[in-house]
Amino acid sequence: DLQDTGAAWTPPPVTATPVAAEQAPSTDGAPDSGGLYQAGDVVRNITSSNVNIRASAGYLSKPDGDIVGQVRPGEALQILGERAVADNLTWWRIRYQPASGGVVEGWVAEATASGVQILGR
Repeated sequence: DLQDTGAAWTPPPVTATPVAAEQAPSTDGAPDSGGLYQAGDVVRNITSSNVNIRASAGYLSKPDGDIVGQVRPGEALQILGERAVADNLTWWRIRYQPASGGVVEGWVAEATASGVQILGR
């Protein structure tokens, strides 16, 4: 009724439901433990693009030298057990062994800023 001649609707009270708490990741780029993966887990780049491996968590305002390698689509990485939140993304410390040889250790984002999942099993 647009004339405001009836009783006003009152929403029902909201009852909080407890949720199991996960250890909250740091928000300053400092590493912590917990989250989707654990040390030793093997994950893959599930995107169709190369993904940067960074020397430190985060991607905004970083020098070019912060990129220490790239992971090709479908290739495997090992989670080293640390995660951090930087630039509003969750980052994982990883070890990558490219087919060309060598070992690269660094940080890879779990998903893009637009929500596209990067790491998966």
